[in-house]
Amino acid sequence: MKTTLLSIILLVFKLKLFACTIVSGVDTKGQTWVMNNEDFFHTYSNYVNVYPATKTSLGYITLTYGSPESGIQGGVNEAGLFFDINALPPQTYKLSVGRKPYSGSMLDYLLQHCKSVPQFLKLWETQYMPEMNGIQIHLADKNGNLAIITPDTIVISKKHLTSTNFNVCEANPDKRVCWRYPIAENIISENGISQKSLVKIADATSWKEFTTTLYTNIHNLTTGDIWFYLAEDYGTPWRTNISKLLKGGKQSILLASMFPNNKSLKLNMLIETGGKSNDIETFLEKSKLSNTQKESILRLSFLDNFFIEKDFNKAALLFPEWEKYSHLNKRLDSIEMKITKAQYLATIGNNKKAVDELKSIKKPTSRSEELLRNLTDSEDYNTTIKLEGFKDAKVVLIEFKGDYNLFRFLRSTPEGWIMKIKSSRKELKYCFYVDGKRIVDSSQPIIAKQETVKGDYADFNIRKL
Repeated sequence: MKTTLLSIILLVFKLKLFACTIVSGVDTKGQTWVMNNEDFFHTYSNYVNVYPATKTSLGYITLTYGSPESGIQGGVNEAGLFFDINALPPQTYKLSVGRKPYSGSMLDYLLQHCKSVPQFLKLWETQYMPEMNGIQIHLADKNGNLAIITPDTIVISKKHLTSTNFNVCEANPDKRVCWRYPIAENIISENGISQKSLVKIADATSWKEFTTTLYTNIHNLTTGDIWFYLAEDYGTPWRTNISKLLKGGKQSILLASMFPNNKSLKLNMLIETGGKSNDIETFLEKSKLSNTQKESILRLSFLDNFFIEKDFNKAALLFPEWEKYSHLNKRLDSIEMKITKAQYLATIGNNKKAVDELKSIKKPTSRSEELLRNLTDSEDYNTTIKLEGFKDAKVVLIEFKGDYNLFRFLRSTPEGWIMKIKSSRKELKYCFYVDGKRIVDSSQPIIAKQETVKGDYADFNIRKL
């Protein structure tokens, strides 16, 4: 596990996006099951990375965003030992008291060398994982040992455990608020633990809004069977087995490549090959999807193209179509919808309509007000960012590392493109998009090979404040 994962988890809470529902349990036959909903900014660039056994390591698989080399999101090994992670609000790290920091990656050690939950927990008697004050680790093995390591303590069970994004050891009910947790617990109470009930939990707790469920992985740790589900589609899984994957040798599998009939991927392919608005409408008419399903695939495709790929031309084709169906999705926050629409309008050069959209918000948020100040050049700023040249550009915007779903827009002046901003950060890492093309300004300081929201690596400009 890389520290970049922890950075992403902290980002999740800054943006109020609460990632991941994890359930583990033992069925009536004594088999151990686990389910994970991986929730984040929508991207189709998710990888299953396979590492066969060596003389010094068990065979295992990991899951990553963006590239095989990015931060590990979860994994399972051939011994039937599984882990995944929930993000938490900042916690007091009580488990570190009286223990030594582990040198290296504890989760790499888990996958490569541990065969059971108790074996991994033995390590925690004398050592701890640094920088764990914002996460909890959900563990399960094929023998029915279940545990959650929180910053406070370690919870152990032989029946079932559910974790979302509050500390499972939190005694105060006011701090245990998460709409997904009671849904999962009720389904388990009524249906028990099985592959079918875990699919039901995954579907019921999937975000289906601006944060999306990128994929769901369900494991029978006793048999090694694995079911993957992609992009809010719980009807067509890719079923595989860890032994089968390991026999295929070391490889990284683009998860989306295992779902050739996925409708949201087909929609993306249509646009990739030059499809226009009328082609999208024809595709939807022939798709035999319900209107709710149409909203889903349009939303997923727009969010991927707009916030992840930054392909604003393709996003511009998708947003008007998505907006037609967006009212059907009751989970969509109306203010976030207006903020997103304002950003879409600004990327196509229609600042006036973008400003009008933001001004129509009856109860403005800090995000809507920040974007409004940016678009009206009324920021009470403490720094100015400038990009020289590009006189013929239509739209220039900036993406700050860590603020991946709120773009800021520069205005054209005789001296170049300029943006004023007020920030309490000690430093800003950023890049420009000039008519949709990513630009790092060589005349400004550059920091190399930084992980992006997509999970790959790129250079950014950097400014100390």
